[in-house]
Amino acid sequence: MSKKVIVQLSILGVLILYTMLAWSGSKQDQLDAEKAAGENLEEEYLTGFSPENEQTADSMMKVGVPLMITVIYGGILAVIYLLPMFVDRMSEELMGSGEEMGEDPRASAREAVSEEDFPEAIRIYRQIWKEDSSNRFPMVEIARIQRDKLESPAVAVMTLSEALDAHEWEEEDAAFLMFRMIEIYDKDLDDKESVVKTLKRAVEDLPGTRHAANATHQLRELEAI
Repeated sequence: MSKKVIVQLSILGVLILYTMLAWSGSKQDQLDAEKAAGENLEEEYLTGFSPENEQTADSMMKVGVPLMITVIYGGILAVIYLLPMFVDRMSEELMGSGEEMGEDPRASAREAVSEEDFPEAIRIYRQIWKEDSSNRFPMVEIARIQRDKLESPAVAVMTLSEALDAHEWEEEDAAFLMFRMIEIYDKDLDDKESVVKTLKRAVEDLPGTRHAANATHQLRELEAI
């Protein structure tokens, strides 16, 4: 702690001590005033002058002025020293360190897409997938780039198939991957055989779910069952 900070804290401590002493003294003055008022009731009645009231006003001045100065001085020190520390702490909690923000792989991938550097974006998403294969997001994004940006739906469906076979997915994740593949097979590749095959897989892998019921309905419409 610097010498300047020590001096300022010492001044604040003196102000607080003085304010406490003034408050203690005012309490004693108030007691004395109440005692004096009891002895001069007749004088107060005749003149309308109350020593107690005058003493109360004096006590408020004795305490109020140093209290105000102490509060103002403490507030200034808080703004100078405590507020910056609080802001820095909140920034770290909400955003993490600057290094972490600069190395966010998802942000780097999105930036690469915005710059139309699609191979770099796919490379970054592949790295994210390699580090956490339980998260479908990177492979879904790769397939989206391949389908929409590179106009390669066949490659996109291969990417989704790779993801589907690489992990034991929860129901919603597995259904998402399969029905996205079905969409590409149907709309982009006009591959009815692969549509039927993937729908049947959904029925087998997701028994008793709404996804299986949906797949069964589509198979009936295609007259595949």
